[in-house]
Amino acid sequence: MKHAAFLLLALALLPHAVQADQAPVSACVDALEQLETLQTVAPVYKLTAVHKRQYLNDSDRPAEIARIETIIAGSCSAKSKTRQREESEAQQLHLVRSPACMQDRDRLSMMERPNARTPEDDLARTRKRVLAQCPDVDLSSVWLVEWIPIPVPPMGEAIGASRPTPAT
Repeated sequence: MKHAAFLLLALALLPHAVQADQAPVSACVDALEQLETLQTVAPVYKLTAVHKRQYLNDSDRPAEIARIETIIAGSCSAKSKTRQREESEAQQLHLVRSPACMQDRDRLSMMERPNARTPEDDLARTRKRVLAQCPDVDLSSVWLVEWIPIPVPPMGEAIGASRPTPAT
């Protein structure tokens, strides 16, 4: 019973624990999240300065994965319940660091600008959603997944469908 209460408390406090002005996440949780990031097929990068990205070469990815796996082996728990909690926190952190959350935080930032003229109720609703789902986290020195937009075909067409050529 104590363990279940602790787990619920830890999950409830996770968004607050991963905020930039709070204590950093554990080395295990961070490493588990970074492994998930590195195992995607999308390009990954680190932020080196404002709007500057350092991409990881595909040829360097296996060595980086091995480095992260060493951190996981040395810092994550062998106890199944503790490891489940660590993995759950890593999944939540992965969502918070995702391109979708980064886009939501950017959109909120634009809505908050004085010249945006965003209706107050829209702004309050968006703030509440973004703070609940995508709290601010420190994005420095971590691998992030590159957002790759998926092309959206015109209404009624399937992706990859060829258009008929007009008769001459």
